Amino acid sequence: MIGQRIKEIRNNNNLTQEELADGIISRTYLSLIEKGSVHPSTNVLIKLSERLNCSVNDFMQEVSHFRYNDVEILREIAYYEQKIESDDFPSVISFIEKEYEMVEQVPPQDSGRIHLIYAKYYNKTGEPVKEKHHVDQALRLLSTVSVNQSYIDAIILKTHILVSQDEVEEALDLLEDTLYIILRLTELDLGTIRVMFEIASCYHIKKEYFTSERILLRLKKQSEILHIDYKRDTFNLLEAKNMAMLESFEKLEKMTEHEDSPSMVLLNCYASFNNGNIKECKSRFKSMGIEKSMFRGDVVLTGIYDMLDKRLDFI
Repeated sequence: MIGQRIKEIRNNNNLTQEELADGIISRTYLSLIEKGSVHPSTNVLIKLSERLNCSVNDFMQEVSHFRYNDVEILREIAYYEQKIESDDFPSVISFIEKEYEMVEQVPPQDSGRIHLIYAKYYNKTGEPVKEKHHVDQALRLLSTVSVNQSYIDAIILKTHILVSQDEVEEALDLLEDTLYIILRLTELDLGTIRVMFEIASCYHIKKEYFTSERILLRLKKQSEILHIDYKRDTFNLLEAKNMAMLESFEKLEKMTEHEDSPSMVLLNCYASFNNGNIKECKSRFKSMGIEKSMFRGDVVLTGIYDMLDKRLDFI
């Protein structure tokens, strides 16, 4: 009970475990206290109470079954969603420590957003088991309300998990089911584009380049109508790789001739080579200092690099 009460007062004071424990005990020891695994000495309780601006007797009271009002929790969620979007991941640790997902009164859609913040954090920190758990929880909770951008974020994160596990068919099923739902919701135009792009990416991974390219063409037309410029560089790269695999070398060379990213330069060299512009291809390939390590994990670009590197050495 004491540990729960310390945790409650700490959260009410907006302190992290590190901030409360600093100079008194270790953060790990404080965590054990709050979990009820150890019982702190009177001396430790006095020091903790001084930092929390309360009395030791306050630690002996029953834990209040507090609830956060909608305004407070929505403000917190929105604040840390913004932190995630700006790649400020370290600050999210304090949000996770508050364990808002344990508060029973939080509405499902808000609890789903909380789990989504966790999932994005664990995606960034490379903790796949925790990421998957919170993605699944986010989808379960967010599916109880109307489809919105948070749900689509969770769908796309789940898709990336499935693809990383070579479960591309399952990823496509999930994306296509989601697309079917949101095509009926005109207010989710951006959501439609995001899901369609992920579908095109999955078909590319499956080496179904024609299907991937057809989806991109539909996506490009819809983006123009809606005046939405979604992931321009990533979109163009996927389109260029499809062109390379479909052997549309003239279109590919024209598309990439003024690009300067390593991937697009490589694709331009590939197109030039296949269009018979060998000298120009070799000159640009060598002068740009392109290395295979730049394309690690991309089967298409790595294969193109190996082919050019081998063939140009003989010219």
